[in-house]
Amino acid sequence: MKIHSKRKNVDSNTYLLLMFIAIELFMSFSFVGYIHIEPISLTFVYIPVLISGCILGPKESTIVGAVFGLASMWKASAFYVGVGGAIFSPSMSGKPLESIVLSIGSRALFGLVTGLLFSLAKKIPCPRIGIAVVASFGRILHAFIVYTCMMTLFPEAGFTVRDTLTDIQQNDFVPFTIITVVAVIVCYEFYRSPFFQKFMQRIHKVNQASAKIASGKWGVIATVILVTLASVSVAVYFTNRIETVMSQYNIRLSDDISYDLMHLQIQFLLGILSLAMIVIIVIILHQKNYSYLSYEARLDGLTGLLRRRYFFHIGEKLVKSSTGGYFIIMDIDRFKMINDTYGHPVGDQVLAKVADYFQEAFSRQNIFGRLGGDEFVALIISPLSKADIENTLNDMKDRLKKLQIQDLTVTCSIGVIPVDKNYSLEELYRQADHLLYEAKKNGKDQFVFGK
Repeated sequence: MKIHSKRKNVDSNTYLLLMFIAIELFMSFSFVGYIHIEPISLTFVYIPVLISGCILGPKESTIVGAVFGLASMWKASAFYVGVGGAIFSPSMSGKPLESIVLSIGSRALFGLVTGLLFSLAKKIPCPRIGIAVVASFGRILHAFIVYTCMMTLFPEAGFTVRDTLTDIQQNDFVPFTIITVVAVIVCYEFYRSPFFQKFMQRIHKVNQASAKIASGKWGVIATVILVTLASVSVAVYFTNRIETVMSQYNIRLSDDISYDLMHLQIQFLLGILSLAMIVIIVIILHQKNYSYLSYEARLDGLTGLLRRRYFFHIGEKLVKSSTGGYFIIMDIDRFKMINDTYGHPVGDQVLAKVADYFQEAFSRQNIFGRLGGDEFVALIISPLSKADIENTLNDMKDRLKKLQIQDLTVTCSIGVIPVDKNYSLEELYRQADHLLYEAKKNGKDQFVFGK
């Protein structure tokens, strides 16, 4: 029985998805998403949807597209918005459900379709060409979906699918297409680069290590709350100062103007919060990468397992907070003979293989260590029964026997003892070590359970 962790992609995609959501909001509520250079007006707010669809997938691009729709729906809910834009607002259009479908549904559909197209493009022999083609048609696809929904849901507004051609004829279409294709291809190549993949592997490993002791999520939550409160205080102060200045100059605003100013102030707040979110995610990733480099220094260079001191440091905390589990100690039978007969390089290969098999047999959310020589230990905190442990160890033993060195079969002796938080990890180690020697006395290539 093998128990594998499947959280690697989830962890990586979660950070990237949050980053794309924050970037989408920031672009929606700032000039970064709408750059006006006469006579051209460039709208970049679609780009995060396209990039997320390219490097993450349809599900993630659908979520980012829905966020894009929410932002556009909010911006349309102001009195200064024109008649054509007001149909995107449930409060302004007179048809709330249709506006929600138009604003959010059409953008989510845009994200889903582009995500699916990118998935297909990456399967062709020349994925870069396919990705470039999909990215170049992104704006046309967005316009087509939105105008189709407008024509269907708001026929009285006079928009039709033919308006897609009008959008293509805009002065900004060609430069926007070039910038979009370059941005998507660059992000795709960077995502696939060994540097970024290694970086995200480090983040994943730190998440695993953090989950074993204390995930640190409360610190992150506290930081997010403090940043949110700070951002709100800035927005409230800004609003209060505007009211004070207008009062000082005896300026009286109508209800509609007051509503629009409040509407803009909330957009200002959302822009600050999205920028703060981007900064927080970058800081978290940087901190996790730094933590991994520190963590890596505590690993055994040959096997990648924890060294003795760090294993006991982490394991002691886990034992004190445990509600069960097992301590396992294992060493390789006749390992000295392997070194003496075949040389230390072969012995090192055996050590590395045994360490890999040991970790792969159990979920990597448990902790594993090499105490020295051919002595390996594991603290199993997964919810496994004694029968699960026996089946897993038997499977591992069968796999080890296939690791033959010429005419020598590799076997291991193992001692297993249940974890009891009334005992220290050192005491569990001593008892398991005694069981290990019982296994050796009984003929090796076996495991012995203790009480």
